[in-house]
Amino acid sequence: MLTAGFGSRLRPLTDILPKCLLPINGRPLLEYWFSMLGNAGITSILMNLHYLAPVMKEWVALTQYAENVKMVFEEELLGTAGTLFQNRSFVGNEPVMLIHADNLCLTDMSAYMNAHMNRPHGTEITMMTFKTPTPETCGIVRLDHLGIVQAFYEKVSDPPGNLASAAVYIIEPTVMEYLTSFNKSFIDFSTEVLPTYLGKTFTYHNANYHRDIGNLESYLAAQVEYPQVSSTPSERNNAWALLCEQNSGQLGRDILSALASALNVEVINADELIADQAGSLIQEEKPIIIHCQDVTDRFEAVLRYIEHNNLNKSNIMMFFTKALGKFSSRELYEKTRLRSLALYSSGK
Repeated sequence: MLTAGFGSRLRPLTDILPKCLLPINGRPLLEYWFSMLGNAGITSILMNLHYLAPVMKEWVALTQYAENVKMVFEEELLGTAGTLFQNRSFVGNEPVMLIHADNLCLTDMSAYMNAHMNRPHGTEITMMTFKTPTPETCGIVRLDHLGIVQAFYEKVSDPPGNLASAAVYIIEPTVMEYLTSFNKSFIDFSTEVLPTYLGKTFTYHNANYHRDIGNLESYLAAQVEYPQVSSTPSERNNAWALLCEQNSGQLGRDILSALASALNVEVINADELIADQAGSLIQEEKPIIIHCQDVTDRFEAVLRYIEHNNLNKSNIMMFFTKALGKFSSRELYEKTRLRSLALYSSGK
């Protein structure tokens, strides 16, 4: 599982947290991957670390998945295939799933593995695909009638379609043997390996949900798109809440400040807003973030304030430090037309 990237296009959020730990519905992105893999019976996971490695280690160590995860630190990044080759002893002589874990995905991993087991003769890789709204930012594929990749267009300005690689692959041991021929440590899977396997790469289409969390716009869009309501682990296993609540909530303040800086907007505290009955704190067309410490009855008061003053909801984002129980930004948006971001969810 590739988790070592800098997430440069998501700065300043990624100055504070690794991209893989940015929250969706109050849970870190990486936790959704762990949950999907666990549901498919995959219990042996390797993660490469580099950028902000200490916070990644701290979170994983607190989770219920810790005993199933091996973390390897890369002093210098090895590339998406270089990491795979460097850890070939972990893989052994079995098929391996290579995951770019900085994407947000929801699919049936068991069905994906079954598709690979029943792939056409002569194929050695099964690539997950999805339909992308921004094909120029993705690797676009052209398939034959069997679903085998015939051409691959990596981030070209005018790609021939919108069927994209989801950057999730199941790879046969023969591909690992091929990596030996490079005789170097840094190897890129998309540009150096996949072109060799045209005609040998089968596809599995994820028609459920997949998004490349490549920039702030995409990250915020995911908040209102993601179809799965977050689950809340028992308080004993709620590693993300524990991490967020350390240092008197400084992480939440830092993320809120970074988000406001990235969007170039003002933050208004919910209590101050509610007390401002005349509506002088907000100008109708001024984009703002309204900060609620948690999702309680204060949010209902904020909503009444917004509606009473006929404020433009498209200019408002809610930031909840804590969401109680299960939380869905999508459901909140469908109900109120307000965008939101919850840092963490908790049962208490």
